[in-house]
Parts: sequence; C-alpha cells; structure tokens
Amino acid sequence: MKPNQHIAELGPLLERLGIRHVIIAPGSRNAPLIQLFTRNDPFQCYSIVDERSAGYVALGMASSLNEPVAVVTTSGTAVLNLAPAVAEAYYQQVPLLILTADRPVEPIPQFNNQVIDQAAPFYNYTKGFFEMPVEPRTEQDVIQALVNLENLVEEGKAHPAGPVHINVPLLEPLYEDLPEPGLNQRAESGDAGTIREPRAESLLLGSHQKILLLAGAGKYDSQTSANLLRLAKNHQVVIVAENIANLPSKEFVHHPEVILSGAGQEELEILKPDLVIGLGGQVVSKKLKNFIQSDPDITSLVHGQDPSLTVRDLLRWQEKQPGLPGDSYLQSWKRLEKRVMEKADQAMVGFPFCNLTVIREIIQEIPRDTVLHLGNSTTIRYSQLVPLRDDITYHSNRGTSGIDGSVSTAVGSAMVKDDLHLLLVGDLSFVYDSNALWNRKFPGNLRIVVLNDGGGSIFRLLEGPSRMEFFEEFSVTHHPVSIEMLSQAFGRRFRRVAGMEELKENLGILMQPDSPLSVLEVDTTASENSRIFESFFDKTG
Repeated sequence: MKPNQHIAELGPLLERLGIRHVIIAPGSRNAPLIQLFTRNDPFQCYSIVDERSAGYVALGMASSLNEPVAVVTTSGTAVLNLAPAVAEAYYQQVPLLILTADRPVEPIPQFNNQVIDQAAPFYNYTKGFFEMPVEPRTEQDVIQALVNLENLVEEGKAHPAGPVHINVPLLEPLYEDLPEPGLNQRAESGDAGTIREPRAESLLLGSHQKILLLAGAGKYDSQTSANLLRLAKNHQVVIVAENIANLPSKEFVHHPEVILSGAGQEELEILKPDLVIGLGGQVVSKKLKNFIQSDPDITSLVHGQDPSLTVRDLLRWQEKQPGLPGDSYLQSWKRLEKRVMEKADQAMVGFPFCNLTVIREIIQEIPRDTVLHLGNSTTIRYSQLVPLRDDITYHSNRGTSGIDGSVSTAVGSAMVKDDLHLLLVGDLSFVYDSNALWNRKFPGNLRIVVLNDGGGSIFRLLEGPSRMEFFEEFSVTHHPVSIEMLSQAFGRRFRRVAGMEELKENLGILMQPDSPLSVLEVDTTASENSRIFESFFDKTG
C-alpha cells in the first residue's frame, strides 16, 4: 500500500456521496486533506481562517443547498472551535461532514503540539463518529474503512439529518503528493462507527378536539405544506407558524406573541388547547411557551420524526373525526389575531424612531424574494411583532439560539445562492462574529444591517434582569467597538444612520443590485427602546 492511499480514495467516494462544497480551515496536520480537495475539480473549496466561523459558514451553505457540506480542520483546539456550529446543525437537522485531522497516538504525546483527545468530542451533537485507520495494511482494510465512512455519511443525510464526524489521524510527512485513487471500492456493509439511533415515536391522538400544532423553524416540502392547510381548513387543528417556519397562509396563525399579549382571560380560556403537537425546530414566542406550559391539563407531544409523517398521521386521524360546527377553534384564534394585529399596526404608526419601528420598516421595504437572516436576540423577537411577508424567506439560527454564528451563517448561505440576502443583526452579535467578514470570497449579494442599541438590550426586554445590581456591567455588556472601523478593517463598505428618513434613503441604496454599501449601521442608542417595547404590548390589549 502506498502512503496515504486511503486518503486519496476519499475523493471519488465523497464526490459520489454528493459532497460539492468544502470549507477548509488552514493548518499543517490537515495538509493531506487540503491537497485531496483542492486538487479535485468536483470540489468547490473555500478558505475560512477562524474555525468557529468556518463551521457556521458550512451550516449556512448546507441549509441553503439542502445537501451536506464538508468542513476540514487541523488537530487540537481547532476541532473544539467547531462545537457551537455542530450543535446548531444537530438541532436544525442540517447535514455537515466534519473532517478533523489528528496526530496518531504516540508514546510521549505531551512532547507534541496540538494534541487533544479527538475521539467523538461532539458525541451528543452528531449522528455518528468514525475514525479512519492510521496506516491500513491491505486494500481490503482501506475498502472496509471507506464502506464504514460511506454508511456514516448516508446516516447523516437520512432524516432527521445532522452532522457526522470523521477523525483522520495522519502520519508525517504531510506534504508529499497523494497517490492517485484506483481501488475498486466494494466490500460488505460494515460497522459505520458510533451511530446514535433516533427514538421511535408514535402519534397518540385519542379524542382531543382542540389541537394546537406548532410548526417550528425548519423546511417543509410542498406536500407537507398542503397537508397542513388541509388540517387547518377542517377547523380542528390550529397551525401556529411563525415567520421562520416559512409557511405563509391565511389559514395559519403567524403572530402568537402579539395575539396572546392582547387576549383577555376569557379569550385565553377559549384558545386553550387539549393537545399540543410540536414538529420542526424551535418556536420563538415566549408567551406561547408560557401559555402552554402553565396548564398541566394540556397534553404536549414533541415529535422528532419526519414532519411529513406526523402530518399524514393527523390527516388519517382527522378523517375519522366529526368536523367542529360553526364557531370553530381556528376562528377563535383568527378573530383575535385580526383585532390585535390591527391595534398593533395603529400603535406602530405613533411610535418614534426605535428598534421596533426600524425592524418594521426594513421588513416592509426589502425587495421580494429576499432571504432575510435574523439575529438571535432583539431582532428575531421584534420580527415576530410585525406583519408576515409571504414573498420573502426567513432564517435564524434557532437550533440552540446562541449569539455566535449569525453573521457567518448568512455569509455561507449567500455564497451558494444568487438571491439577495439581508442580515438584520444586533451590535453584539455582529462584533462577536465579526471574523465572518474575513473571507476572500465574501458574497456580493449579502447586505448587513447592524441594529446598534448600545449592547445586549435583549436583557432589558426580559422580566427580572434589570433589578439585579450587576445588570448594566454584566448583562447589557456595553462595548467600545466602532462598527464603522470594524467593517472597514475587513474592506466592507459602510454607512451609519440615526433617523427614520436617513434609514429609508439608505435602505433603498443598500438594496440595489450594485450597491456601494454592504454594512448599514442603524444607531438607536438615543431611543427608549425598552419603554416603547412595553408600550407596544399595552396598546395591543
């Protein structure tokens, strides 16, 4: 066997498995893997220096393409830097192929650089782990390793999709030319490494009459969307679909946060379901979660299985149930939604320049077919309060809802799709993930609006934190960073606005196909954002 023959054979296999895009973080130990991908035309390679950003760029690509994207790192802490993105991909059910170079086990490992235990470091957040052999002795050994790897990658693509981790110990020398692939890759199905099996679940509906179905963040195929519409029209199942579910329909409920804030006690009793079924990913509305969790008599089922299967089970059940007469459960929700959203619209007109009116203006005015990426703090919550657009696509990293990776994910998504992408993100999230701008192939179709309200203002919207003595220093976390200088350091074209007329003028410029801008800072530090936020809910009641 030639040295690194097993590495050379990975090229044809991964091409056959549908890997087209590869994010490469630089290093030395991973040099053979870098050579493998960069010398093969089928792979489109991208260099991302910061591994934490690289993982999220891959996540954005895989989510947009609906196909696995590979991430290649060197050994040591470079591997651990992928952990946040791997966890986010796991909970979003996005397939990633994590390929980490490693040092083979050596007698005195403490004398070597970049050595950590890389055996399944993401075990709870991947669908499986496999370690390639260090130095296969026979062709059959190589073929069997490739079979195991293939099985694991296929497992990552199967529903529910998710990341898989392949650890690749590599011997020196690392900079020799790889041999040409040439093995006949056939073998019996083998052990696919450590695979986490999903739990089998069943849908037990019984005789419930008021069913609330929470369609969380995710991607729903056209057939599932049509079946959900059939469920809603029967008026026995109320479909709650926030903007990041991307299920626009007049038959669905899109603004639970606003509706529940404006409902009286008697109305809340009418809206109370017998059964709640959750499918897809996260739901944003805190009021909706509290509404469900506060009543022990409400039965809740959260299903991790394929949403299409859950919806088909519901349809079969529904065919055996009598339709609800006249004043149905759905209509109770829709009447209240109409009343409350009209009040919300009236309230917005009277509000001054602030976070809420800025986000409303942006969502109203961006061009149709825009992919709107929402940051994970103030922006995603405020976006739930304004009317849904059915001609744009919404996205937010709600798998783990972390501050990290919002910018990188939007960058990755825009790199593989020609549509106009707009990232609406807070100042802390932007600064935290600013290495996302460190990209030689930064996409020209991505625009960024940084909502600068002077720190982590999300905590001002939550009940409790502001009463604590540590609040201003350790929760709000004011920062001295200039958004302008940070943007310009990475070569991004920048402009700052601090009023509604300025915003309207520059938003139009930002959205132009050949815009001279890529980052627009909207400064709302002088606005009473938290007071206006509270006032909004007072006016919808």
